Amino acid sequence: MAQSHVLRAWALAAGVLVGAACAASDDAPAEPAASGQSAAEAPAPSPAPPSGAESSVAGAITPLPPAAPLPTVEEQPPPTSLAVEALGVEDAPVVPVGVREDGEMEVPAVEQVGWYRFGARPGDEGAAVLAAHIAYDGVDGVFRRLADLSEGDAVRVRFADGAERAFAVTAVERYAKSELPTDLWRRAGDPELVLITCGGEFDPVARSYEDNVVVFAAPA
Repeated sequence: MAQSHVLRAWALAAGVLVGAACAASDDAPAEPAASGQSAAEAPAPSPAPPSGAESSVAGAITPLPPAAPLPTVEEQPPPTSLAVEALGVEDAPVVPVGVREDGEMEVPAVEQVGWYRFGARPGDEGAAVLAAHIAYDGVDGVFRRLADLSEGDAVRVRFADGAERAFAVTAVERYAKSELPTDLWRRAGDPELVLITCGGEFDPVARSYEDNVVVFAAPA
């Protein structure tokens, strides 16, 4: 069985923890003046609480106001199919994928293309990564002939809402698997489509290819 290990991907996640502390005055309220005492002889009243804080008793904590609701983030339609006329690929199913436990990017079934869902959508700001097998278990994958693409070849991506975006190939490169450029995963900058599969020599002992073929495409 010839399994195609496509690439190693690093997904970075950032979390923000927001803490808040609130202290209230725990001074006891002033007692009224005793009968027969003048105002001058009466105990001085306790200072008023700071502006914006409520009086409290016996060390009670002034409650914070309710938190403002988080803004609604509109979820964009995901890519659902890919067409590359020069490869004879028409409406190949695209499915979202993530990262495996060993740190490598997931790759779907041999007849599917995986969209790295932690990166950009095709056509949005940043690099959108689509990966597929070159072959698996004796069956040719969607990207079997990816290395045959040339500059200017057309690539089309269709989305769940029926919209379609067109791209044109700008470069075809090959990298050792350990030397993939880190900017393949960028989340900012000009929109770019990145198509990846295995390439180079096949290692029968490791049962995988030594390199990755990477095709870059820009919005057409």
